[in-house]
Amino acid sequence: MNIFIPLNLDIDILITQAHESDDNLSSIMKKKIILILNPVAGGIKNKEKVSKNIIDYFTAKGQEIILKQTTRRGEATKFAQQAVGENVDYVIAVGGDGTINEVASGLVNTDVAMGILPFGSGNGLARSLNIPRKIEQAGQLILKGNICSIDVGRANDRYFFVLAGVGFDAVVGKRFDEFPRRGPIPYFYLGVKEFFIYKPEWLKISFNSKTLELNPFVIAVANCQQYGNGAIIAPEAKLNDGLFDICIVHRLSFLQLFSAIPKLFKGQVQKFREAEFHKSPAVRIERKRAALINLDGEAVLEGPEVKISILPRALNVIASQNSSCLSK
Repeated sequence: MNIFIPLNLDIDILITQAHESDDNLSSIMKKKIILILNPVAGGIKNKEKVSKNIIDYFTAKGQEIILKQTTRRGEATKFAQQAVGENVDYVIAVGGDGTINEVASGLVNTDVAMGILPFGSGNGLARSLNIPRKIEQAGQLILKGNICSIDVGRANDRYFFVLAGVGFDAVVGKRFDEFPRRGPIPYFYLGVKEFFIYKPEWLKISFNSKTLELNPFVIAVANCQQYGNGAIIAPEAKLNDGLFDICIVHRLSFLQLFSAIPKLFKGQVQKFREAEFHKSPAVRIERKRAALINLDGEAVLEGPEVKISILPRALNVIASQNSSCLSK
């Protein structure tokens, strides 16, 4: 989750510096890279230090760096869209899944590749792509330039890259967005608190010529394997197979939820009897009223009908070659 606040900072800091590298990246050609940083992402404690460390790393490798810092929601998408017309090689998202969602949304169906320096609370997409959290290791991965194309989800007119969820996770996401602290502990606290007052609502879900009417605890339409923080909701999901992995969790007691948590973090959620799984390239969800939907950790209000479709391999990303979330 990301909260954008105004900062008295120049948003364009152009630093061009060529140095001869002294390691195995010395043969890499100079590239023009735009870094889009959310200074209030959950994992960024000192924005000045983080910015300096990132700039120092890439300029020491002889790269041309432009740093842009967001001051409000939606600005990262604008920066990414502008970058497409500026002949850049890479656009790097520095932040969590919310920041990554905004940057990626500006790069869908373009030739510009997105890299990730993960500094969020959950880092679902970065974990699925096996991207390290340390600047040096993630930076090395970026400069190696292993580019692959991944699927993009679209819920009505909004893009998502990790998952779209309705039910309990969307409500908790909204509470977390409004909470002053970041990280897994506050999220867990809010989840437990919400569990005892949450009432699943009726909906209709359609996919693969099948229609179900139910009151689910959670429905997750997953593009990749996990929510973040190691919580694996769709162990078999692939980011480039042209299909969503749909996880439907039915009503459950607190004891059932408690027993499911270890399975969730061990990648064994399919052993949970209160859950069912499907694969489909398209999903339609109908509800009685407008309600929240979780898109990559951000809770947004959508109308009663949510049409979810997949755009096969519509985003270029820099990823580890050994990511289990990519089909070979």
